[in-house]
Amino acid sequence: MVQERRPRASTEAKRRRILDATEELILESGYAAVSSRSVAGRVDMQAPHLHYYFGTIDDLFVAVLHRRSSGAVERMAEALDSSEPLRSWWEIASDRRGTALFVELLAAANHRPALKSEMAAMAKEVRALQMERLGVLLDEYGLDSELLAPVLVAAAMQGLAFAVVTDQAAGYDTHPDEAAAAMDRLVADLEARRARRTAP
Repeated sequence: MVQERRPRASTEAKRRRILDATEELILESGYAAVSSRSVAGRVDMQAPHLHYYFGTIDDLFVAVLHRRSSGAVERMAEALDSSEPLRSWWEIASDRRGTALFVELLAAANHRPALKSEMAAMAKEVRALQMERLGVLLDEYGLDSELLAPVLVAAAMQGLAFAVVTDQAAGYDTHPDEAAAAMDRLVADLEARRARRTAP
């Protein structure tokens, strides 16, 4: 029986360096700054050699997404099963680095079908999990699930996080820090309410 060859450790280390460099470049200058030359220059490599590790720039973008989203469903499941589900979810959604990178990948996906397809599959899986758990959680928080449907709560949570992080990164005078602080207060109030309602 022929065993599948595993990549050499040096190859995996080089791939990690390339992915690290790509993430930093995206966060510093936006997705449009990513090219064979710009990424290769950050890892002291000739541009053509980059394609030994990633066949195309699309492959590179998809690899960045996979590395970031690997375990995303599991992390979301853990958050929604924690003692403070909404707080844990908000902490994931409002992580500045992760969300800023995701916003840039979302923009890149508008021009890269392979990336768009991968992002759509990941988003669908995460949203399905959120809506399933919210079907139970909303009642525990004392929220009317007809007025505040699970899909609305999920979209509002993610949407606010994206807006806050995007405006913070851009330096827009839209009071993103105040919005984040207000959400923190709302989540704290809701968690206190849930604790009272579910106390033995």
